[in-house]
Amino acid sequence: MISRPALLLATVALLTGSAWAAEKPPQDSKPLSEIAAGVERAGYSPIVEASFDDGSWEVEAYQAGTKYELRVDPMTGEIKSKRVDN
Repeated sequence: MISRPALLLATVALLTGSAWAAEKPPQDSKPLSEIAAGVERAGYSPIVEASFDDGSWEVEAYQAGTKYELRVDPMTGEIKSKRVDN
């Protein structure tokens, strides 16, 4: 018999699996490795997280000790916006 906590964890894992599924970048976009290299060339390092959402790469990275969330164009690698990430 499965315990209640184990059953709850299994249910949550199944339900959130599809809810948290990542959006895919366009077929002809730059590979993530190129996106990351461009972000680092722009002076952001280390990169601590990257995900694709709403048509852009969302990259969390540091610059001068401050953590930023960057929105990066998947086709060009251009940083479209940045904001301090708390």
